[in-house]
Amino acid sequence: MKRTLLAALIAGALAAGASAQNVTLSGLIDAYVGSMQYAGDQRTGAMNSGGMTTSWWGMRGSEDLGGGLKTEFAVTGFFRGDNGAWGRFPGNESLLSRDAWVGLSGNFGSVHVGRDLAPNFLPTIIFNAFGDSFTFSPIVLHANVPLFNGTGWAAVNAGDTGWSNQIRYTTPNFGGFSANLHYQLGEVAGNGSNRNVGANFLYFNGPFALGGFVHSVRANNPLPGTVGNVQLGFSQQKAWMLAGKAGLGPANLYANYERAKNDNYAGAAGNAESKTWSLSADLAAGPGKLLAGWANTKWSTAPVSPRDGSKRDTFTVGYDYNLSKRTDVYAMVMSDRIAGFNRGNSFALGLRHSF
Repeated sequence: MKRTLLAALIAGALAAGASAQNVTLSGLIDAYVGSMQYAGDQRTGAMNSGGMTTSWWGMRGSEDLGGGLKTEFAVTGFFRGDNGAWGRFPGNESLLSRDAWVGLSGNFGSVHVGRDLAPNFLPTIIFNAFGDSFTFSPIVLHANVPLFNGTGWAAVNAGDTGWSNQIRYTTPNFGGFSANLHYQLGEVAGNGSNRNVGANFLYFNGPFALGGFVHSVRANNPLPGTVGNVQLGFSQQKAWMLAGKAGLGPANLYANYERAKNDNYAGAAGNAESKTWSLSADLAAGPGKLLAGWANTKWSTAPVSPRDGSKRDTFTVGYDYNLSKRTDVYAMVMSDRIAGFNRGNSFALGLRHSF
């Protein structure tokens, strides 16, 4: 069924290319071999996909409608290059969970409808030395990757890095400043409060940049979950982040601070709050970059629970070597610790190619 659907999508998009001005097929495949051990894990020899970037492929295109107005679309999905399976992980993953939107753009900015980025994604990946690595970036691991290994460690952010059933408005660029406004309809009959809202901003001025996001999440992604349970058994999360970058010659320094509060908008009292700090840097060295990053997250709860006072520290160093504009190899070493559990140490070598 999935192969039939994919073939139909490809055929339809290529046929549309006759009338569209631009339709492209693109993607990225990233694979690594290593000895992996997150905090609380047993050591595992692994050949996995998505060390520095989650593997994906798909199509996007646009058509000039005249008067500065364009229509545009993107249909892209994640896959696992180690075994050929669709999605970032088994279960609860749609075929086109990276992008599935159509929109209009012009002097007013752009409007997309469908599945698109969540507010937390860009400020998190832009403002850290490891970019969109969901395997080795300390801030991305803390913010967006839960552990299912007995530690009970939940990702800080609820609602995934992409939102379905979404309307996203992007402003024009005003002297280096731009913003995105996000609204996701929950699509639960009789429950209009089951929705997500958020915004982010990005500002670039030479070697310096600032960014951040704010969101209120009450609906799960990419597929609907149990209504009223979006994170840690609570029915909503409110979170915000501020981040910055400073370029100093061949080096870039990054800093992030995020706070998230999980509670109930209707129902039982109580909450679980997290505070996350991160510092990272990259340094040009030969045809590549030296990378280093650290993140710390601490939880507090009311009433007091086993999660209260739980802390996690993750530190990663590595080198990313460019073989060409489209291909790079990387080596990473990571140390990961959650209070009360064994420290995990990981070592990996990987290859990434975009097309």
